[in-house]
Amino acid sequence: KRDQLRKLQNQYRARWAEKRIFEVNAPTLEGLPSLSRNGIRQRHPKWFGTFPYPYTDGSLHLGHAYTIFKIELAAGFRRMMGERVL
Repeated sequence: KRDQLRKLQNQYRARWAEKRIFEVNAPTLEGLPSLSRNGIRQRHPKWFGTFPYPYTDGSLHLGHAYTIFKIELAAGFRRMMGERVL
């Protein structure tokens, strides 16, 4: 079962790299000459998410994974809505 999961992981990583799923290029004024800066921001909204890192003096627990999961879920949703996510 582990080998099958690793195979799937490698398959999807290669697909994501090929399609550049997790790469975001900022739109430029030269690339969109008909839009102003505000027009670019309205057409290509951006979203930035952060999360607190765990303290180094404690041990990791499920709460850390839950915190990371929330930001990953929000970032994925915002990306699907067409926003530039960092």
